Amino acid sequence: MDRTVYEDDELRAFYDIKPDATLHLLVTPREHRGTVRELTAADLPMVERMHAVGRRLLEERGFSGELARCGFHRPPYNSVHHLHMHCLGLPFTRRRAGAMFPRAGSAWFVTADQLCASLRAQAEAKAS
Repeated sequence: MDRTVYEDDELRAFYDIKPDATLHLLVTPREHRGTVRELTAADLPMVERMHAVGRRLLEERGFSGELARCGFHRPPYNSVHHLHMHCLGLPFTRRRAGAMFPRAGSAWFVTADQLCASLRAQAEAKAS
């Protein structure tokens, strides 16, 4: 069964094989990227695009606002060494999921908005 819900030259999105929410998609770059800790300001356009695609996929399936969450696990809490953004349509379906994907981020999870802000700050610091 093909789990793909979106693909283009740069990104691919598909259903997570172990969903933690009513809808649980992963958005990945086609080109290998390690983890969020390896990203630089140069990666900001890609991360912004991943976030835009993820939000659109959630919205098309009826999840927005408080019912939508996008973000990344930070090492060592990531399960694979390839950048992937979790796109969650709430409610959660597993008890532990709320702690794994906190709305405000945590030491182990960074929201897509937080990551974009961090990469923007890197770019601004480099430019000044």
